[in-house]
Amino acid sequence: MLNNNWNYISDQAFSYWQEFMTWFLSMPIPAQVLVIIGAVASLILAVLIVYFVLKGVGYLIYYILKGVYLLLKGIFEGLYKLFEEIYYSISGKPKPVKKASSIEEQKVNPPQTYVEPEIIKPVLKEVETIQPNAVYCSECGSPYTEKMIGQLTENGIAFCVYCGKGYKSTKVAVEQY
Repeated sequence: MLNNNWNYISDQAFSYWQEFMTWFLSMPIPAQVLVIIGAVASLILAVLIVYFVLKGVGYLIYYILKGVYLLLKGIFEGLYKLFEEIYYSISGKPKPVKKASSIEEQKVNPPQTYVEPEIIKPVLKEVETIQPNAVYCSECGSPYTEKMIGQLTENGIAFCVYCGKGYKSTKVAVEQY
């Protein structure tokens, strides 16, 4: 009886396969190529969808378990501290003070050191002639400070405070017609 069912199922599958092959082979070659490309693309898309769904479910489960763990950890730590406070308040014993080790003290109060910023010395070979109303450094793109613009208008030369590039301005006389 069981063998007859499997024979029936295999005969049905074979008849469907023959129908599909008849349909497929009756199409012109370009259509067959497009059907194959479509089938491969559909298969790749299905695999990608299954992958990302499983990955999302995995992340979801991971973060839910992590959240539950952190929640339970916080609850138990809070209960521990609560019962500890109740114990010391009922017993009248003073709560022991933990002494921090020297390494922990250094982490809490690190020694204060002052690091002087590197002074950029301007190179006189890199002086570029510009108009006095320029507002951005052509080297680093930083905007000119008010002091730099004032120095350009007064002396005709200034250096970028960010990169050290030198600039020289020239006054241009414009004739009126």
